[in-house]
Amino acid sequence: MTKEQKDLQKWNREKKLIPVMIKKFCRGKHKTKGDMCAECRQLCDYALFRLEKCPFKVNKQFCSFCKVHCYKPDMRQKIKDVMRYSGPRMLFSHPIFAISHVVQMIKYKRSQKKEISNK
Repeated sequence: MTKEQKDLQKWNREKKLIPVMIKKFCRGKHKTKGDMCAECRQLCDYALFRLEKCPFKVNKQFCSFCKVHCYKPDMRQKIKDVMRYSGPRMLFSHPIFAISHVVQMIKYKRSQKKEISNK
């Protein structure tokens, strides 16, 4: 598998995970059963649309570290709230993903520190 294929695989995994995290948020905060409320459905559709249009599909890191912010400010705040709520809870429903996400984030932060110190 080439590096580009691995990067696209990460992007596809993120595409599958966003609705899961928003649904978890909606159930916890909005007390919905089954599907998402209209507000969360709109956020999910928006997030998937922005992810589809992402110019960094290959070599994509975390949106929070990206230099280009694709989200409107209000939607960005909403997705931050979702991530803050759902992230820790993913450890119970998707433990492998949650742990690999933390490991990826640590590696990314270390590489950024090395890059800064080498300048």
